[in-house]
Amino acid sequence: MIRAEVKIIGTIKRGASVRTDKNNQPYLSFIVTIALPDAKVNTNTVDALVSYPKGQQSDVSLFTEGVRVVIQGVLDIRNKENKLLFYLAAESVTTEDVPDLDAITGTLSFRGHLKKEKVYEEKKDKNGNPYLVFSAYSAEKVGENFVSTWVNFMRFPKKGAALETIKPDWMRRSKAHVCISGELQISSYNSKVQLSCKVASMSEFIKEKSQT
Repeated sequence: MIRAEVKIIGTIKRGASVRTDKNNQPYLSFIVTIALPDAKVNTNTVDALVSYPKGQQSDVSLFTEGVRVVIQGVLDIRNKENKLLFYLAAESVTTEDVPDLDAITGTLSFRGHLKKEKVYEEKKDKNGNPYLVFSAYSAEKVGENFVSTWVNFMRFPKKGAALETIKPDWMRRSKAHVCISGELQISSYNSKVQLSCKVASMSEFIKEKSQT
């Protein structure tokens, strides 16, 4: 599971239309494109399919192709054929006072597994402060197969604390099941979109046993 509470700044690529959900409730649907900086190809764009339940029929004329918007909502991130797909359930959409620079910012919620071996690496920032870097994947079933989406994480100890304080025993186990939340970072390198997160909290996921 990879979801995030986000703020997105971008440009409408496909104008809004009214649709109905499985309960026959209307919502607005449109696509927003967001430009990400890329050191290799200048910029790379990603699209987010937006559903906006609070949208009205009168908003269709506002949310047209080429209009700049700021959207806040819940972002669901999926992986299909090694391409990340973004689905945004919008809480609010505005076309007023939109910044010039595109962005995706927010708080990531992740549940998945750490690597099988060489789980983490110790590093230091430019000020000499130690931190951990590691990767984890979330798997979902697509058709008959499972698809894994990887996220890169950075975890810093509290100021003045040792790295050992952020190395719980379960983190040393192969493919530990974890829940992580923190600051979302979506970037691009050589046209490949990457997910990263600065960890705010992290714990082992223990599935509750069913009660008889």
